[in-house]
Amino acid sequence: MELPPMKKMLSAREVWTSKKVYWVGSYKTLLRYIASDYKHILKPIVKGKDSAKRYYIQESNINELLRKFENSEL
Repeated sequence: MELPPMKKMLSAREVWTSKKVYWVGSYKTLLRYIASDYKHILKPIVKGKDSAKRYYIQESNINELLRKFENSEL
């Protein structure tokens, strides 16, 4: 029995350095998008709390955000 393929997960820092969300000007803005503004699209996995909070996002969810942005569906 084969396992389904693993979905690629990216940390918030990896998303920032890859410039996938190209219209965002700062890391702090990206964190706000992940934590509140587009939480329903990105569906982040949150580890830790307070200043040790880390966000992980599936690459497919980032691609969905890009698609919606480019088609003016946000």
